[in-house]
Amino acid sequence: MPVVDPAFWSNLQRQTLECYDEPLLRQVAARLVKPRNQWPVEDLIERGVAITDNPVVIDRRLQELTPAARQVLALIGHSRQPCWNLGNLVEMTIALGQSDGLLPVLALLEAGLLYPRLECGLPTPRADSPRGASTKIKSFEQWMAVPGPLGLLVFTPPQIAVRAIGEDFGLPDLSESERTAGVSGLVQAPTSPLTPAVRPASIREADGLEWLLRLAVLWQQVADAALRRTQQGGFFKRDFERLQQDALLNAPPADHLTDVPDMAFLIIVLAELEGMVEEVEGELRSGSLPSSWEKNVAAALESLWVDLPRLSQWNPLDGWRGGETPAGNPFPSAYLLAFLLLARLPEDAWVRPDAVQTWIFEQHPYWTSESLRPSRQRPWMETFLLGMAYQLRLVQAMRDEDSVWRVRLSPTGRWLLGLGETPNLETVHTQTLLVQPNLQILAYRQGLTSSLIARLTQFAAWENLGAACTLQLQPETVYRALEAGQSFDSIRLTLEQHGTRSMPPAVLDSLRTWSNKRDRITVYPSATLLEFGSAEDLNEALARGLPAVRLSDRLAVVASEETIEFRHFRLAGTRDYALPPEKCVSVEADGVTLSVDLARSDLMLETEVPRFAELIGGSPANGRRQYRLTPESLSAGRSVGMTLTALETWFLQRAGQSLPPAARLLMTAGQGEAPQLRRHLVLHVTDEELADGLMQWPQTRELIAERLGPTALAVAEENAEMLRERLREAGITLVGDPE
Repeated sequence: MPVVDPAFWSNLQRQTLECYDEPLLRQVAARLVKPRNQWPVEDLIERGVAITDNPVVIDRRLQELTPAARQVLALIGHSRQPCWNLGNLVEMTIALGQSDGLLPVLALLEAGLLYPRLECGLPTPRADSPRGASTKIKSFEQWMAVPGPLGLLVFTPPQIAVRAIGEDFGLPDLSESERTAGVSGLVQAPTSPLTPAVRPASIREADGLEWLLRLAVLWQQVADAALRRTQQGGFFKRDFERLQQDALLNAPPADHLTDVPDMAFLIIVLAELEGMVEEVEGELRSGSLPSSWEKNVAAALESLWVDLPRLSQWNPLDGWRGGETPAGNPFPSAYLLAFLLLARLPEDAWVRPDAVQTWIFEQHPYWTSESLRPSRQRPWMETFLLGMAYQLRLVQAMRDEDSVWRVRLSPTGRWLLGLGETPNLETVHTQTLLVQPNLQILAYRQGLTSSLIARLTQFAAWENLGAACTLQLQPETVYRALEAGQSFDSIRLTLEQHGTRSMPPAVLDSLRTWSNKRDRITVYPSATLLEFGSAEDLNEALARGLPAVRLSDRLAVVASEETIEFRHFRLAGTRDYALPPEKCVSVEADGVTLSVDLARSDLMLETEVPRFAELIGGSPANGRRQYRLTPESLSAGRSVGMTLTALETWFLQRAGQSLPPAARLLMTAGQGEAPQLRRHLVLHVTDEELADGLMQWPQTRELIAERLGPTALAVAEENAEMLRERLREAGITLVGDPE
């Protein structure tokens, strides 16, 4: 949802007010608008929306609230997320010292400064409501009694929440608490230049690119192969193992302080919140890269910051929840309280993560519950602050004298909380890419920006993430970039502007070749394909004004069928290509001539036959076109993958008969043993019994080369006289002279 777009939230505010029952609407308007007369409902709604953009009136309304109610709005303002779970707001108000955390929230709802987040802009009627009952909200207690599938969500327009920033929460200075407790290794500001307590080189701050790079890797992987989801919201075993074992997504960051559980699944959750992957029919498919990346790193980090209150399927204690959406999720409220505790520290003070967690465990109602299981009390704050928050550039870290990590808010963290100026996170190193002749790109991390990461992600595949990242240019990635709107020139300019050296000629040639192939492809989401009887018919139709694009000498495509005047055409028929192929080919007596019935053929046939047969003649005669199988045409078919089995199947489907012997002869020519031409004499006998006897008698069997038929035997010339003598011994006279 748009976080900083005031128009979106004003429209949502208007839709929500329209769902209030009139008595409730007038009750809210009496606090927000303060009408002097009985205004119409429509006017009350429009006045209530208009006041949102009036900071003077909003400041007056805030002063009329209790300090606890102003704290709730201030919490929302610090988070930059206008929409919150009602339970998380109640948890934070209790942690801040309120005995009843619901009262301040209810006061804001009644004052028109906080609104229920309704699905589709309308409340859901109760299942036991009588037919015709109104679905409008009669009271906020009624709305709270019927939570929707996502629970009870509330929102306030950003223009209201930002006016409440600065409200005092009464939070303690944890560095002072550590000092009072006598914790060793306490880090303080240097008292003089001669005795510095903190060396600048020991302070560590991430570049804020780690999660952006991993999101880019995930986007590429989902673009290559979608992730399938189960009905429970998890992943099928194959995809689960694919994510769990992915080396890029699960590898420790280059600036690693502590382990983050189920890192690949954390990236999946963030990608869904960012809109980079979308669930379609049970599959996660790639969406578009966030528009905030095109601005700068600060905008990209802000977008991830506002995702924290909506992070429900992952937490630093349990890792990924396996698609489970818990009914109560205390971590979003604990995250914000932790950052506000860090904001309470003096500028020169640091604090241990376990001190922050101790305060959370002592004040947060979830962890102070007596029924809480011991397993839920395990430490997790260090994982969150040094793992996730550090890589978001929200905190700085350093080791104290005891080698224990301490943290404090970074300038980026203070800015995101609304307590500081926007930091300049843009790099000054513009030449940061080394393009190598083997199509590999070396990207030095100190020069990367969010916009450059987005562009590289579109046309090159990430292979390694570290201080120097590596990418690989591939045909598939370049095609994907061209499909997204990039061009050969835009890719070339990106690599040249940020390259440390000139582009290798081999890389330019590859990019140009891939781009030219892509430019020859036109994608029609839907189209009408027209087949003409001859090239002359197609030329005449185009000359008459047919809004079509020629595909071949007889084929043309029209983007929209509505632009075709079918009354100018005589349609021979239409084809349903979902049905089995039509039998429209007859084989002539020679076994190699094929006659195609044009009235029954289809476009697929026009692409099949030229693979293994040659066209005979030009224009068809009597509605038929003829092709002929030749040794050259079948040799060309074998070179493009045509096999004997495929040709036999084609004849059965298209001609309704098996492959003719002549066609089989030409198709298998040269594949078997070479035939031999030998000189033999042929011995003809009177009957088969005599031939059988000669073939069986040892004296004559060795002199006969082979049997040619029932009464014909082949004899080598040099064995003729010997055979004559053997037959004479048996009482048979051989007639005929070999010469």
